[in-house]
Amino acid sequence: MRELTMEQKIWKGLGVFWYSVRPLLFYLCFPALLMSFGMLLFGGRKAEEVLAGSRNFYHALGIVLTLFILHRRSKKRGSSILKDSVIDRENLAWKRVFLLFGAGFGGSVVFSALLTVFPFPSGWMEAYHRSSGQVLLGTDQMVAMLSAVVLAPAAEEIIFRGYMLGRLLTWFNSRHAVLISSLVFALCHVSLLWMAYAFFLGLMLGWISVREDNTLYSIALHMGFNASILPIRLVNENAGMKAVWFGSHVRIALLGVLFGLLAWWAFRAYLREEVG
Repeated sequence: MRELTMEQKIWKGLGVFWYSVRPLLFYLCFPALLMSFGMLLFGGRKAEEVLAGSRNFYHALGIVLTLFILHRRSKKRGSSILKDSVIDRENLAWKRVFLLFGAGFGGSVVFSALLTVFPFPSGWMEAYHRSSGQVLLGTDQMVAMLSAVVLAPAAEEIIFRGYMLGRLLTWFNSRHAVLISSLVFALCHVSLLWMAYAFFLGLMLGWISVREDNTLYSIALHMGFNASILPIRLVNENAGMKAVWFGSHVRIALLGVLFGLLAWWAFRAYLREEVG
């Protein structure tokens, strides 16, 4: 077979990249389209009012619709969403799943502690808090929690580490494929701090997905990262608990160290487990 020229390799790589990001477009567009449709259907509401009252509902509905469309497209090709997103439920090792969840949970608390203790530029922090606040924005907090901790991590891993990374690996080597998917993952997180956080998280999620050849493990790690918002929000909403746990930078730093040790232990224990 004749070797491709440099120009042909570039065009081939661009074609594979475009093919890999197509499922992401559904995930990015459907919540906004559904929200716009809702505004037309229930006229008289401003965009700010819709965001404040119903953002989490439309986001969750957009996730479900995205997964349904991906399921239908896979079925039309004679495949399945599980196969196309590299999900293998039969050979799942639950011990490794729980270890990755714990590593993600601990790592997320460390990240939150670092943001609180270290003096990052105020503009960066304002953008970070503004983006973070939108995660649980809306009146239905149960839907918001379900979306943030379960639906969003599962959908993002199916899209980024399942479809996107899997398609990139058909042309790029594993290192380049993980790097590209991590960069795209980071760019989808609006603020600078979120992008830096998402990039390094994406590298870890991609590495786990390639190592295991099963997206369920990266889903477990991602859910662990997102699950930390539940206890942090609970403490912040109770003045007494907030004073006890988050009353000073020293206490927050100690919590960061404690959960950092948890994340380190869980990840080391995961690495000692046999894969396959």
